Amino acid sequence: MSELKNTFSWSISAREDFNECRRRRYWAKYGMWNGWNERASEIQRAAYRLGKMENRFTILGNAVELGVNWLIREMQAGRARGAEEAYEAAAKPFLNRCWSESLQGLWAKSPKKFCCLHEHYYGGLDKDREKSKVMTDEMIARAKLCLANFIAQVLPGLSPVKKEQEIAVSTVAAGDPESFMLEEIKIYAIPDYAYLRDGKLHIHDWKSGGARESHGDQMAVYGLWAAVKHKIAPEAVNIHLEYLSRGATESRSLTGASLEEAQAMIRASVGEMAEYLLEGDLRRNEPLPKEDWEMCAELDTCRKCNFYELCKPELEC
Repeated sequence: MSELKNTFSWSISAREDFNECRRRRYWAKYGMWNGWNERASEIQRAAYRLGKMENRFTILGNAVELGVNWLIREMQAGRARGAEEAYEAAAKPFLNRCWSESLQGLWAKSPKKFCCLHEHYYGGLDKDREKSKVMTDEMIARAKLCLANFIAQVLPGLSPVKKEQEIAVSTVAAGDPESFMLEEIKIYAIPDYAYLRDGKLHIHDWKSGGARESHGDQMAVYGLWAAVKHKIAPEAVNIHLEYLSRGATESRSLTGASLEEAQAMIRASVGEMAEYLLEGDLRRNEPLPKEDWEMCAELDTCRKCNFYELCKPELEC
């Protein structure tokens, strides 16, 4: 079997990692490469393992998404369901599994298969039962609130949507996540829910947390995905950010100008990333030495990073 090639790719999350800490991007894209291989070095193995780490916010968002998807399917089957039912049927089993796997340390043997939580690995939450209970109670309450707001604010508007109108979106679980090619560069864009209705493509993204500045750019990248992969004009694309914890929706209709701005934003970001590759060659995609990828060196940020363990010796020099 031929060895996998580490090809250059771009995403909103990759841009955020790179902008916040160059070294984090190095570990996530290059330092971890081949870390799954038996011949990998200890550093490669550690970077690969740490790169798979989750935190309470990411698993909460995934749990809410599972609950939302369950509610949509139940509605399409003609069954009205409540937030408690959605939590018990879809969100709770996922949260319990992630929490249990992390506590048991199953990820040590198979980081790709089992969940490892930042709060357990770095935060010592596995040893503090009182703090653990407070955190899990907060997560449960937030998940149920998000699902209740989805039922009250979003689900009624989706009632006319048939399953055959939905646009399939590949996820990490299915293998290679949803993407499109822009000027020979692979761009990852993974909308949570998309469907065609009355000549319009509607894209929804479920948010269990608060608004972030990058969400606007994320919406524009989804518009590029619709235009490039599905050949849909920007004027026929409506994007909805669903902030489920506060029951609010931010919708945007795209224009040709907004897509041009998105392409310019991607080109600028790719150009900055290329400066950290040998000869700036995106095709080779070989990184400069690790030391040339600067650390942000802000301890509050570093302690929240999955790769803190690998950078800690330099930070403490």
